[in-house]
Amino acid sequence: MKRYGFLSLAAFLGFNFLLSLAIGLGYFMFVGSHPAEIAFSIAAYLSNTFILYAALLIPALGLYFARAGLAFYVPIFAFVQLMLVLDVVVYKIFRFHVNSMVVNLLITPGGLKTLGQGPATQLLFFVIAASLLGLEAWLYKRALRSAADKKGIAGLLSRKWKPLLAAVLFLVALDKGICAWGMLYDNIYITGNSKLFPLYQQLNIRSFAAKHLGFKLDEEVKVEISKEYSKLDYPKRPLEVKPPKKPFNILIIVVDSFRYDVMNKEVTPNLWAFSKRAAVFGNHYSGGNCTRFGIFSIIYGVYGNYWFSMLGERRSPVLIDALKDQGYDLRLFASASLSFPEFNKTCFVNVPREGIYDEPKGKSQADKDIEINARFIDFVNNRKNGKPYFAFIFYDASHGGYEYPPGFEKFTPASGQVNYLTLDRATTLPLFNKYRNSIRFEDSLVGNVLKSVERGGGLKDTAVLVMGDHGEAFFEKGYHGHNRAYSAEEIKVPLVFYVPGRAPAAVKSPTSHMDIVPALMKLIGVKNPPADYSSGIDIFDRAGHPFIASFSWDTSALIKDGQALVLPLEAYRGGLKLYNADYKEVPGRKALEHYIPYLVNFQNEAKRFYK
Repeated sequence: MKRYGFLSLAAFLGFNFLLSLAIGLGYFMFVGSHPAEIAFSIAAYLSNTFILYAALLIPALGLYFARAGLAFYVPIFAFVQLMLVLDVVVYKIFRFHVNSMVVNLLITPGGLKTLGQGPATQLLFFVIAASLLGLEAWLYKRALRSAADKKGIAGLLSRKWKPLLAAVLFLVALDKGICAWGMLYDNIYITGNSKLFPLYQQLNIRSFAAKHLGFKLDEEVKVEISKEYSKLDYPKRPLEVKPPKKPFNILIIVVDSFRYDVMNKEVTPNLWAFSKRAAVFGNHYSGGNCTRFGIFSIIYGVYGNYWFSMLGERRSPVLIDALKDQGYDLRLFASASLSFPEFNKTCFVNVPREGIYDEPKGKSQADKDIEINARFIDFVNNRKNGKPYFAFIFYDASHGGYEYPPGFEKFTPASGQVNYLTLDRATTLPLFNKYRNSIRFEDSLVGNVLKSVERGGGLKDTAVLVMGDHGEAFFEKGYHGHNRAYSAEEIKVPLVFYVPGRAPAAVKSPTSHMDIVPALMKLIGVKNPPADYSSGIDIFDRAGHPFIASFSWDTSALIKDGQALVLPLEAYRGGLKLYNADYKEVPGRKALEHYIPYLVNFQNEAKRFYK
C-alpha cells in the first residue's frame, strides 16, 4: 500500500466505509415510519459511521507508517466488518449491541446450545468470516489499482476530497443538531432512537439551555408516541381490571440510600414498631445500585435496561396509568427535583403537574424533607373529594451529605467534616455514625407520616410501603458510596409492606423491587398475570426467583446465592466478572459456566418488552 501513498489507504478505507454502510442497513429494521424518525436515523447512521471510521483512521495510519501491508489490513478490517455483522444480529435478537456478556454467551461451552443454536449456526458464522476475509483481500487489491490509475473511488477522493469532507461534516453537524433539539424539546421520535447505532454519542444541551437560555426542564411532557411507531411491547396485553368496591389508598415512602442492616430498633424505632404490623422482607434487593434504576424498578417493575427506551418514548408505567384510569388522586412529594433523574419523563410522566411538589424552599436537604412531610400531612388532613390516593414520598437528606437537624445525634462520634482523600475502613466510623443519625432523622419523618395517616383511621384502607431506593457502602468491601458495585451494602434494602387485613410476616426468601408492581396491581384489581407488564412476581407469592437482577448505567448484575455475576451492557465495560459473598472476584472461566442458563433467562427478559 505504501507504493501509492495515502491515496491507496484512503481508497481502502472508502471501500470499507461503503461496506459498513451496507451491513448497517440492518439496523433500519428497527426504524419506524414517522418522517422525523426516518430523517434523524439516516443522519445519525451516516454521521455515526463516519465518526467510527475517523477513529479507525488512527490505527490505520499507524499501520501505514509501520509499512504494514496485506497481512495486517485485510484481517483487521475483516474483523471490523464481522463485528458489525454480529452486532446487527445481536441487536436483532437481544436489543443490545455487542458486549462481552453476549460474546461470553457465544463462546462459552454450551452457550450457543442454550440459545437453541447448533453446528449450522457456527458453520454459517465461519462462512461469513471467510467470505469477509476474501472480500477484504479483493478490496485491498481494488484500492491499489484505483490509486495507481487514479480512477474510481481513489480518483473521486483525490479530486473531490474537500467537498466530500464538507458534506460529511455537515451530516455530523446535522445529526448532532437534530439530536440536541430532540432532547431539548422531548421529540420522542428522536429520543427513542438514540441507542439504535453502536457507540452512538448523543449531544444533550439541556443543562446549557436551562442555565443560559432560561429553558425549563421540568415542564410537563405533553407529547405521546403512537403505538404504531413504538419499539416497545409494553404491556404485552391490554389490562383486564375489576376494581375493588372499596379501593385502598397507596402510600410509598422511599428513603434515599437506606440500606438493609440499619433498619433496627436503635436506628429506626418508628419503622421498627410499624413493621410488627406488616410484612417485612429481610432479603430484599433494589433493581439498581443508584437512584435512577432503584426508583425505576419500584414504579415500572421491569429490568433497568428498559429505562432508556421508556425515557426515549416518554412511556408511562402501567401502574400509574391503571391508577389514573381508576380515578386515583396522584400525589408526589420529593425533596429533590424529579427532572433529574428524569422521573418526570418516565415514572411520573402522566402525573399532572399540580399533583407534584418537588421544589421545597428549605435551605438544607433536611429542611426540605421536613417541608415535604408537612405538605403530605396537610394533604391527608384536608382531603375532601373522597377519591382514593396514590402518594409517593421521597426523602433525600440521607443521600451523600447525611444531613439531620440538632437533636438526632445518637451515634457518636459523628463526623461533620470528612476528608474523602484519607477516608478508609479504619477511619469511616464517624461518617457511618453520621449516616445512621441521618437515617434516624428520616425515620422520625416516617413516624410522623404514619401517625397522621392512622390518626384519621387511614390505616384501615391504606397500603403502606417503606423502603430504600438503594443502599450505601462504608468500606465493608473496600469502597464508599453507591453506584459503584453490586455488594449487599449497595443493593440490599429494607422493605416494610403493610396491607390492611394481611397478617404480619417475616419473609426471608429473596425478593426484588420489581416484585412490588405485581402486588400493587393485584390490590387495584388487575387480573393479568404479572408477566404481561413486569419482570417481577407478586411479592407475596412465595414461589421465589432463580436469581435477582440489578442494574446501573452500563452494567447489570445477576444475584444468586449471595454471589454477583456482573454483566456489561456496553462494549467498553469489559468482561463478565463473578464476585463471591465478600465481593471478591472469583477467578477462572469454569465458575461462569454454571450461570449460562441464567444468562439466557436474563437476556430473554431484557428483550421481552421490545417488539
